[in-house]
Amino acid sequence: MSRQPDGFPKRTRWSREFDSLHRRLVDKFGDEAQADIPEDPIQFIEEYLGFTPTTYQRELIDFVASDHKRIVLRWARQSGKTWILASLLIHHCAHNSNHLALIVAPGLRQSMILRDKIHELLDKIPLPVRRAILKQRLRTTIKFRNGSQIVALPNSEHLLRGYTANLVICDEAAFFHNDETIFQHILTPMMATTNGTMIVSSTPWGQKTVYYQINQDPDWVLVHAPWTRALNDGIYNPEFTKEIDKIRQSRPQTYTMEYLAEFIEDIDTWLPQDLLAKSVRHDLEYTGFNETPTGHFYAGIDLAEKVDHTAIAVVQRTSTGLDLVHMHRFKLGTSLAAAIGYTKTLNDRWSRIHAAYIDKTKHGDYIVQDFREAGIAHAQGVTFTQNSKMEMAQLLKQRLHEGALRIPYDRTLLDELNTEQYELTKTGKITYSHPEGTHDDRFWALALAIYASEQSKPPNWPIARMI
Repeated sequence: MSRQPDGFPKRTRWSREFDSLHRRLVDKFGDEAQADIPEDPIQFIEEYLGFTPTTYQRELIDFVASDHKRIVLRWARQSGKTWILASLLIHHCAHNSNHLALIVAPGLRQSMILRDKIHELLDKIPLPVRRAILKQRLRTTIKFRNGSQIVALPNSEHLLRGYTANLVICDEAAFFHNDETIFQHILTPMMATTNGTMIVSSTPWGQKTVYYQINQDPDWVLVHAPWTRALNDGIYNPEFTKEIDKIRQSRPQTYTMEYLAEFIEDIDTWLPQDLLAKSVRHDLEYTGFNETPTGHFYAGIDLAEKVDHTAIAVVQRTSTGLDLVHMHRFKLGTSLAAAIGYTKTLNDRWSRIHAAYIDKTKHGDYIVQDFREAGIAHAQGVTFTQNSKMEMAQLLKQRLHEGALRIPYDRTLLDELNTEQYELTKTGKITYSHPEGTHDDRFWALALAIYASEQSKPPNWPIARMI
């Protein structure tokens, strides 16, 4: 089936004629077409979207219905947050004419996750009602026949300026870059003339963010939903409690943040949460394996042992610093030959990778030779010792402190980077470790890539542009 540019099936002549007739009917009987939308959001959700809200979802709905304008959410993972936010966005725009609802997230990809859930829920609405309320579905915009719109955007100052909104949903707000400017000078003013509602949600992360401040602000109402509420409301399978208990024992920080939905102190953590959050950039996305970018690239490859993953990170040198543009972690048990082949393909497609630094600790010089014989001429081996690991980890941390390393919004990567712990020895050295049940393969792949960029700068690269 041929497709239109926005990704939806091309309409047949019959369907176009049907839509033309339907539009004329809606234009003539517009009030009647909208009369089927209940004013009560819960009634709308149950009758048209096909699910019954939980107690804490109802708590959020009650705050919205009672005209609270500033609402903050701290909910456990997989507790139904995306479902209810998508439902509220649909109901708001279907029920109110000429309203604008914005979805704002650390990056466009994150905004599109909520947009995709909206599309999924829209498809649950009976066809006659859906045709009556919807006008057009585009990539980042959903238009309603009553003049209302839902628009998905990243937290970009440039892209957000100029909007006047009635409802703003901020998702994963703890990871907003330049969050003070975004909230104080862009999001809040855009609702000055509409007396609009703002709902802010995130995983608890860091204590130097606007999201943390909002959680302490009495002018905001809080809906807190730890995993026990999700369990009591039937969202979690009772058997899942065993998995949660394992996480509580092996990864207490993860348990506290993602299942209790509470903030934590960074104790003995090498890369603090606030430092990582400030490195996230909305305009940075990973470059795909099949793409053919140009620039100055550096790769770091952390090779697997028996219980670890092989991981590869690629950074690009720009005029202002380094961008993490590619990160891949192989499945457990992937052969070293597959990792070599993957790296060779990147090396052939990307112009150009100046250096690939490889962890040769367990495999020796022969593995470096294998990379070179495969065509990766700039492969270099690094033996992980206490001193070399300390040098690489400190360089990674320094680049983050300088603001010279930018990272895409990637929660699994951020979690892993924040997991790495350190301890000072009696001799003043630093040792690194990660809690049982976690991995640090991507941490060391990134550290190797940063180290490669420092050791192998391009020929004739201007000194003023060096990091």
